[in-house]
Amino acid sequence: MKLRRIIFNLHLYIGLAAGLFLIVSGLTGSMVVFRDEIEALTHPELMETAVGEEHVPVQAVLDAVRHAYPEDKLLYLRMPRTPQETYLFKMNSAHDLFVYADSYSGEVLGAHRQKETFMGWIALVHTELLVGELGKNILGVSALLLICMCGTGLFLWWPPNGIRNISRGFKIGWPAPWKKFIFDAHRAFGIYTIILLIIVAFTGVSLVFNKAVAELINSLTASAPRPSPPNSRVNEAVDSMSSLDALLYQADRILPAPTTWITFPQTPQAPLVVRKRTTGEFHPNGRSFVYFDQYTGDVLLVENASNASLGARIFNTFYPIHTGVIGGLATRMLQVVMGFVPLFLFATGYMMWRNRRKARLHKNNSKVAY
Repeated sequence: MKLRRIIFNLHLYIGLAAGLFLIVSGLTGSMVVFRDEIEALTHPELMETAVGEEHVPVQAVLDAVRHAYPEDKLLYLRMPRTPQETYLFKMNSAHDLFVYADSYSGEVLGAHRQKETFMGWIALVHTELLVGELGKNILGVSALLLICMCGTGLFLWWPPNGIRNISRGFKIGWPAPWKKFIFDAHRAFGIYTIILLIIVAFTGVSLVFNKAVAELINSLTASAPRPSPPNSRVNEAVDSMSSLDALLYQADRILPAPTTWITFPQTPQAPLVVRKRTTGEFHPNGRSFVYFDQYTGDVLLVENASNASLGARIFNTFYPIHTGVIGGLATRMLQVVMGFVPLFLFATGYMMWRNRRKARLHKNNSKVAY
């Protein structure tokens, strides 16, 4: 019973410490699951275009964007995923200026700062609490604490008098007094969702502390780590990189799969990276990469996800599991529902704690009065 009291207090105080962050993360995550669809509805003039006969060269669109925003530095380019979708250029950082361009006409359609749009703001809250790396780490630690809460909650859920009464932990006494109802609801919903909570929490941790988790998975599976990104051979005599269309054509010959993103070099040594999604990949953006020398256009490295080590293939599933895309619409809807679970468990847990506290105060006051 002493151990049970220690575990109870641990479960309680972890919940009080991390509960607010988990609620915020869960509720915002429920909206981020359908971010693309919501943004297409709220900003159709930027996100969608009329389907034309032929795409203009990507290099021409790139030049138009650079001309329109000469003070901003190009970081990423998202390729259209459907015939109607536009190009998305991310400037300066992954969460700063978003520029949209028509893939058929090459026209720059407009731009906005991520934090200035509703879904962009929601996504920043979900990923970094609007405070950058510190917020990201806070959410990662909160996810670790959620895993601890699942463990302590399972210990408390298990009947002290053995497995004979285990069925009670799955039931809710609907006609019972409200305090008993709150207790039953907290216990039952906790056990019904515990596996999914652990999965969501662990995959969230993998997105925050990705290097540590990748090393853990590689260690457990005896897998070799991913190769380090190669460096370009600095050539100051070259003023600009090869034509982007030529590099994309070369990447398509090497890996005949849809290109999802392009990462532009930010330092003299960095490569240009073409990201692809090969057949059978769960990751919506793919985890296959072609690295090019930014000066000569030479291929420096090819990463094909289908040939990756076991550890890398396991790690590559964490993002699609966390966002719910791994199973299509059904798992995305499940993730929306799971986003409300921390709020429900925190609310019922808080009411249980408050009831216990009131009962204890009443008992102490009665002793003093006596």
